[in-house]
Amino acid sequence: MADWGDLLEIMGRRKPERLEKDSEIYKIMASVFDQSTLLTLCKLVNRGVFEMIYGAVSTGKEANVFCASDRDGNFLAVKIYRIATSDFKTMHKYLIADPRYVRIPHERRRVIFAWASREFKNLQRAHEAGVRAPKPVDHEKNVLVMEFLGENGIPYPRMKDRAPDDPAKAFEMIVEDMRLLYQKARLVHADLSEYNILITPEPYMIDFSMGTDTESPMSESYLERDIVNIVKYFEKLGVKSDVLEIKRYVMG
Repeated sequence: MADWGDLLEIMGRRKPERLEKDSEIYKIMASVFDQSTLLTLCKLVNRGVFEMIYGAVSTGKEANVFCASDRDGNFLAVKIYRIATSDFKTMHKYLIADPRYVRIPHERRRVIFAWASREFKNLQRAHEAGVRAPKPVDHEKNVLVMEFLGENGIPYPRMKDRAPDDPAKAFEMIVEDMRLLYQKARLVHADLSEYNILITPEPYMIDFSMGTDTESPMSESYLERDIVNIVKYFEKLGVKSDVLEIKRYVMG
């Protein structure tokens, strides 16, 4: 059975007594690494997906993202959805609006596992369509492993924290990716804003957990919301555009 000692070893902390001395690590472990998640991480390590986990690079409402590395030293992003504290009721509401997940039962673990699985599948579809997004690597239960977008273990900044050097060009790239996502991947991001775009320096979409199939009756309203968010952000940078015109272009 996996325990915190196993996790400390994965994190490069081979002395369990250090756990009590490192309050930051203790808090992270207590909130994220329940027994089920420890077993899942060990399974991924045993599969050779990654070898070492470093510190958290992002903490969201439902998940923590960690920097990790594989046996060749390549950096990866490991996203762990928190089982105990995630708002699975809201997750369930969004899942059943997606035709792919209408039969998901209203049960915490099943919902969270489906949520992580959906993000992995959304990333696969986005990547295959040529959308600028992290390449998915693997997933298991509430853990998603993907390409790390950054340098030397430091993630690229979110667009909310760093404006693009060429706002007009970045805007065009994002709109084109929205079009590819809709027309080729048959998806709507459904949570797109300056908070979910990294400047690499090219803009890359992240956080695809809410991505919804275009067959969903909610997809058009989600798309319009995404467009409004992007238009508002770029208007502040002097890029003028029309929401309805962009919507028509994206939908084709």
